[in-house]
Amino acid sequence: MSKIPNEVGKGSRARVLRFLLANVGRVINSDQIRKAAGSSEWARRLRELRDEFGYSILSDKDRRELKPGQ
Repeated sequence: MSKIPNEVGKGSRARVLRFLLANVGRVINSDQIRKAAGSSEWARRLRELRDEFGYSILSDKDRRELKPGQ
């Protein structure tokens, strides 16, 4: 598994990133991310990973074949 950059931190953002890296190429849903984050702020952490750290995290807005929440 890839090492989490120190800038990401060690909290829920790092847990979300670790979960996503472990599931690259798989379709996952928001409930799975919420559980991995251990926080109700999982969506914010996901946006931070996209916007502040440049991770490419696709959703139904990016890929037509994905359903809302995937």
